[in-house]
Amino acid sequence: MKMRSPLAALLASVLLAACATTAPAQGKAPEWVLTLPKPDAANTYFVGQAATSTGDLAKATDEAAANLIAGIMQYIGVKVTVDSSATARATLDSYAADIKQTVTTQATNRLSGFMIKEKYVLEDKKKGTKTVFILAAYATADLEKEKRRIAAVFQEKEDAVAKPEAEGRAFLEQGRGYEAVRKFVEAAVAASGSDIDNAEVKLERNVNLARSALARIRFEKLGDNYKALLGQPFPEPFRLRVVSGEGAGAPGVAGANLLVSYQRKQGSRTVSKTENAVTDGSGLLSYSPPPPDFVGKAKLLVRIDFQSAQDLLDRLPPKYEAFRASLSEEFKQKYLELNYEVASNARNVATAVAIVDLDEGGKTVAGAQAQAGLVDALTKEKFNVRALALDSGLLQAMDDDAILAAGKASLAGKAERLAYGVARLESVRKDGSMFLASAKATVKVVELATGRILYSGEKAVTGLGADEAAARRAANRELGQNAIGKDLLSSLP
Repeated sequence: MKMRSPLAALLASVLLAACATTAPAQGKAPEWVLTLPKPDAANTYFVGQAATSTGDLAKATDEAAANLIAGIMQYIGVKVTVDSSATARATLDSYAADIKQTVTTQATNRLSGFMIKEKYVLEDKKKGTKTVFILAAYATADLEKEKRRIAAVFQEKEDAVAKPEAEGRAFLEQGRGYEAVRKFVEAAVAASGSDIDNAEVKLERNVNLARSALARIRFEKLGDNYKALLGQPFPEPFRLRVVSGEGAGAPGVAGANLLVSYQRKQGSRTVSKTENAVTDGSGLLSYSPPPPDFVGKAKLLVRIDFQSAQDLLDRLPPKYEAFRASLSEEFKQKYLELNYEVASNARNVATAVAIVDLDEGGKTVAGAQAQAGLVDALTKEKFNVRALALDSGLLQAMDDDAILAAGKASLAGKAERLAYGVARLESVRKDGSMFLASAKATVKVVELATGRILYSGEKAVTGLGADEAAARRAANRELGQNAIGKDLLSSLP
């Protein structure tokens, strides 16, 4: 819906005040009623007219003023709509305020360079109508100045699309697709809220240009299947390049913002951690994550960070959701995975295991099921492992210094590490025809030569059996073989 500008509204009020009391003229109509005067050395002329069949000259004068103003605005070449930018509105509001001040402080010449020259009312007695004519003179210098100023404000909307689009095209020609993407998105978003000509065409064109620029951006692997040891720095950094274009000679994307994700241990599971990185002048990234704290296979994920472009894209109105969604999905596809594997030297280090099983009352349970389970878990992973019988009271007390001394005395020349701890049954209950036993284990691994604690963990499990004894054995073995065993295998350096 079109809106009358503040200029139009104020001019209408000015002209209404000047012309509302005009009486029907007598005699021959002036020449300017029939022919619009041509501009002279000082002024450009405008004529407004409106007819009434009711004799309401005030209303006809108001309509004649609006017709006059429409001619002025057509000359200036702008229109104000509900989509006009805040900047354009603010400029026109400020201009209107200046006009209002002029109207308030001067009886005539209220708008700089603008004046009402003549008024004429033509009466047609046969038709019963009266037509109001208004002749206005606008100083051409003032009119042209206003035209340039207002045109510049409205040109900002065109420039908001044209300038970033031109910059994006220039970037693309230079092989700088990464920078081009954001410029094209900026132009598309500017077009989405604009009343410029062919706005939707320009929006779609810039979305397609952004998509074209994205298609040129790719990763080059400079290595893969990296190896590392638990707790030790990576022997070499992960390396890759971000390039824009096809073929081996495609230029690198300098200063590309990247998001690098790698795995870290959190409790009994691994989680992803993300850091920011930037390519160098040749598009190269050389990156070393922190020393790994788990054992196993993993992936280093590198994504191009288009968040600034995405933030702009999210400003598209809902009716352009298809464009937003498709381009957002293409942003997400710009990633690279690099494989790596973390191993542990622990399997090459002779290790002894001493774990005591206790019942609910703290009494020793024969069979050492937790110890046997942990030995089995380590043996399957080709550890150099052996069982060790230590005093159950010593283990139950978990006196680290005393256990270290006993381990050194028992294992001199036989093992370099000692895994020790307590597996304690907490409860047994019947569940239908089966029995469930709950148990908890606390286990540590000490380096005998230095006394350094390499691992400390506490795990709880539930064992299932046909009778109480079977459920107890199952719980203790589950503690050693799976709960403690798997955690130790993924953590022990």
